Order: sequence, then structure tokens, then C-alpha cells
Amino acid sequence: MGRKPEEYARLLASALCKLHAAESRGASPLISEDSIRVIRDTIAVAMDDAKKIYIDQELAAMRERREHVHLHS
Repeated sequence: MGRKPEEYARLLASALCKLHAAESRGASPLISEDSIRVIRDTIAVAMDDAKKIYIDQELAAMRERREHVHLHS
């Protein structure tokens, strides 16, 4: 699996801090389209990974419940 959602959060926070620092220096009053694309794509990937983790956890819990039922039947 890819990076953990926490890792994406740290990367995004770092990117936003760098953008803010650049804007504070007067480099650009607005975030570039490339920056917006990177932020949007990073959030999308993080959300997909979080969904996969949730699905994997739910499937594991279902298997465990099923095994528990079979053992006690």
C-alpha cells in the first residue's frame, strides 16, 4: 500500500507552509495552477488510501466475526 494518510498530511502541511513563505516574500500573490493541482491530487490520493485502509479493516473484522461464528457453531 502507499503512504499512510498521516504522511500525506505532513507532506501537504509542508507544501502549504512553503507556499505561504513564498507568498510572504512577495513571490506571487496567488497560488499557481500547478500548486493547486498538486494539492488537489495529494488530497485525492490521501482520501483513496484512507478509504482502502477503512475497507481493509472492515473486511478483516468481517472475516474475524465469520470465523468466530464458525468456531462456536
